[in-house]
Amino acid sequence: MKFTILLSLMSLGVSIILAQPGNPQQVPVPWLISGLSIGNVRHGTEGFWNLNIVDTPTPAPQGFNTTCSYQSAAAYFAVSEPPYNAPCANPNVTFGLFPQNSIHEFVLNITHVWWGNCGGPAPKRCVDNGTWTFSWDDVIGEENDVQNNFGQAGSFTHLPFQMYPTRAVPSQKCEFC
Repeated sequence: MKFTILLSLMSLGVSIILAQPGNPQQVPVPWLISGLSIGNVRHGTEGFWNLNIVDTPTPAPQGFNTTCSYQSAAAYFAVSEPPYNAPCANPNVTFGLFPQNSIHEFVLNITHVWWGNCGGPAPKRCVDNGTWTFSWDDVIGEENDVQNNFGQAGSFTHLPFQMYPTRAVPSQKCEFC
């Protein structure tokens, strides 16, 4: 009987604890990358690189939403004259999407420079940076799939994905709220 009473009291205590409003689980806020594409009509003609970035619910000035576009006279699809530090529509954001031959991958690098309180007593220049890699075959393989008699046309697109940047100031949101 004492054991049953003890179990009842323990279960009541656990129920009360679980019913208390507590601190919700906080998780890092990623950048949402969408509309990522690389393309050209054929070798020796113009190439283009495009993507969109959404950083919500991170508040401004650290949070931002922007579009990035770059064009060049690409001699070879995705390989020649790629963006390394191209400005986006938001002048505080730059991006690069370029081949990294030493590791045989393509690297997407995004940098956001903003002015704010990122450590120390006074506002200063803060930097958030994110990097993502794509396999060589993912990018160049798509060009090989669409070759034609007039030269090599190329295109690469990617479904939306989340990139977790290294932030000067952590940005968190509530998970399961």
